Amino acid sequence: MHLKSLSLVNFKNYEQVDIPLSAKINCFVGENGVGKTNLLDAIHYLSLCKSNLNPIDSQNI
Repeated sequence: MHLKSLSLVNFKNYEQVDIPLSAKINCFVGENGVGKTNLLDAIHYLSLCKSNLNPIDSQNI
């Protein structure tokens, strides 16, 4: 599976962000504390959700 984009709303330090992703390589670069790990946390959380039909998990995304 390849992610085409990542959209976050009110996730950790991100109010709203839309990030297009490459099918090949993606690199998150920045100073300490700007949210690089939070992007990886969002992708990790999405990979653990069982289904978008699960009302509790889908509300947290």
